[in-house]
This record gives sequence, structure tokens and C-alpha cells, in this order.
Amino acid sequence: MKRTLLKSVAIALLAAAVAHSGSIAAAVPENGAPAQKKLKVLMIGNSFSISCLKHLPSVAQSCGADLDLASLYIGGCSLERHWRNVETAATNAAFRPYRFDRVSNGRRVVEKGAANIPDALVLDKWDVVTIQQASHLSWDKSSYHPWGDRLVAKIRALAPQARIVVQETWSYTPWDRRLAKWHMDQNEMYAKLHAAYVAFAAEYKFPVIPMGTAVQEWRSRLPVKYTENSFGGDVVGGGDKPRFKRNESNEWKPACDVFHLNSPHGTYFQALVWAASLFDGVDVTKCAYRPKGVTEAEAKLMREIAALPD
Repeated sequence: MKRTLLKSVAIALLAAAVAHSGSIAAAVPENGAPAQKKLKVLMIGNSFSISCLKHLPSVAQSCGADLDLASLYIGGCSLERHWRNVETAATNAAFRPYRFDRVSNGRRVVEKGAANIPDALVLDKWDVVTIQQASHLSWDKSSYHPWGDRLVAKIRALAPQARIVVQETWSYTPWDRRLAKWHMDQNEMYAKLHAAYVAFAAEYKFPVIPMGTAVQEWRSRLPVKYTENSFGGDVVGGGDKPRFKRNESNEWKPACDVFHLNSPHGTYFQALVWAASLFDGVDVTKCAYRPKGVTEAEAKLMREIAALPD
């Protein structure tokens, strides 16, 4: 019996998750519901969601799933900003601040369009709408309210048929200077953001795509070993080409991304976790798709983390 990374956020399961935050909870289709392998998904997010477009369509296809995936993107967009944009759109129909992309069955049908949240919600009969907090606020429980609540109410009003799912974002690499500013390390950031996402989702009994938990599992299993000029095999940081240079004090400093999922490893990993989370009856351990640059050994470990077999 397959156990996916999708966390049910019913209160009983959440209590267990909080008590043992390193564990990955099981997803069980409600009431013995049949496997669902066809979904229309709208992501209301930022750079931590648009990265799904890279490999999720191919992973879904490889797993025999039918995915229609759309993305509303503004870099660094928080729940508060999403809501402010909804308010602006209510009085200005021409206000379309989001980049809108859509991939249906592996074919890009819209690329770099423009949209706003209300129009996108009624554009189609979405099966799933995903939301998330901006990563730099993800660890602060207070930042989820009241903005997340208002956004949820708008989604329910305009897309009542959609299941709302929360993506848990991930903690930064030690190279990110904001950790020092916040007086926390990578593990503490994860613990705080994990607790914040769990608490927010619990209020609505929303399922969570536990990408942050999956990243922590990857870091512990490999294990990732950061050095003075390396991300040490992490799926976060480095972008497409990890680069470091010495500063005026002769210290190694990154000259590349230090907090997004890298490519192809991190974005492929995210695709596996999302596929395992969203689709009932999909076994990502059997996913044959693997992007260039990811070894079979790495892909195997990612698949195992995304869908842990009992």
C-alpha cells in the first residue's frame, strides 16, 4: 500500500504531525474514493510555485495522469499582496498584475499571459486551487491572517467546486543572509514554517503539499554537506549553474540563487512531490521521466521520498 507525502490536516493527524514533525503523514482517499488521475489545477503563488511548470506536466504524463496546470505568478507575492490584488481587481477590471501560464497534457497553451485572481478563478472549472505564503514570511504564523482567510473566502465564492490545497514552502540554505537577520538557522526556519502551515491548514482542514518537509528529508538522507563554496548536494540553491566567488575579505560567497529550488534537481523533486500529493492512485516511484542532469540514483531517491512505500 502506497503512502504519499500528502498530509491530511484533520485535527487528529495534525496532532501527530506536530508531535513528530520529522515524520511524513499518509494520505488516504476519503470514503474509499476511486483514484483520480485527471485534474485541472490553478496555482495562486509566486516563484515557489511557478517552478512546478518545469517538470510537473512531464511527471504527470509519465505516471499516466491527465494534468491541466495553470499558474498565477508574481515574484515574492505574499498572501496579503494576493488579497490586495483581489481588492484592486474588484474596482479595476483592467488590473492584471499576474503572469499567467498554462500547460495542458504537456502542451503549453498559454505562455506569459496576464491575469488577475478573480478572472482566473472563473476561467475554468478547476478541480484544485493551490495557495502558499511568501517564503520570507512563511515562518511567521501571524502573517497568514487575515489575508489567507480572505483569499480562501474568495476562492470558495468563485470556485466552490475546487479543492483548496496548501503548498508548504521550504527553508533557505545557510548561504541566505536573511537567516542571520531573523536569528535562526535552516532547521529552525523549517520548524517554524512547518508549524505555521500546519496551523493554517488545520483551521480549514486543507491538505498540504509538504514540499518543505520533503526538502528536509532530502537533506537528511543524502546527507547534504555544505562547504565554504558549495551547496553540498542540496536541491535548494545554485539555480541552473552554482557559482561562488571570493569577496574583498577572501571569503567564498555565492554569486547565484541561494533559496529557490535549483534546476533540474530541485524542480524535478518538486514535480514528484506534487504529483504524489495531488493524484490519488499515482505511484511516482514508477515515474519513467527523468530530466537531463539528474542521475538515476538521484531520481530514485527523490521518488522514494515523494512516495514512501509502507
